[in-house]
Amino acid sequence: MEVRIENLEAFNIICAVGLGPYIQSAPKTWDQLFSGLKNLDGITPKQIIGFGMDDPFITPGPLTRYVASTTYEGNFEDNPELNLFKMEIKTGKYAIHTMKGPYHNMPAEFAKLRNEWLPSSTEELDCSRPWLEIYLNDPFAVPEEEYLTDLHIPLK
Repeated sequence: MEVRIENLEAFNIICAVGLGPYIQSAPKTWDQLFSGLKNLDGITPKQIIGFGMDDPFITPGPLTRYVASTTYEGNFEDNPELNLFKMEIKTGKYAIHTMKGPYHNMPAEFAKLRNEWLPSSTEELDCSRPWLEIYLNDPFAVPEEEYLTDLHIPLK
């Protein structure tokens, strides 16, 4: 598994938050984000980012929260009518693995990062920041086996 270490500067995102098991809430939350963005004037979406806010091995499925988001250009304030909110991702160090292939492989790839790569490294997990899925290409423009996603786990 190829992993690189990078420091990310803090950045703001526009996000939609879904509740329920990730397999069910993620698609609905992405729909909510993209339909809401169509109704915002003066906002240009940039980098597409997703992440779970809860550990599904600890938090009961119905209570897990999934975030679908985008970085952006423009001025944005929370818009409860569209269920879109502003959030800051804090500065920090991340271990990053570029995954190629279908999105349904993400849980297994994140598990490899945490259970195989992390214990064999000298790094320590930082549980105060989210694990990030940063989407590198458009799933409507490439076949599923060509999807590229940077998987980020936060480090101390």
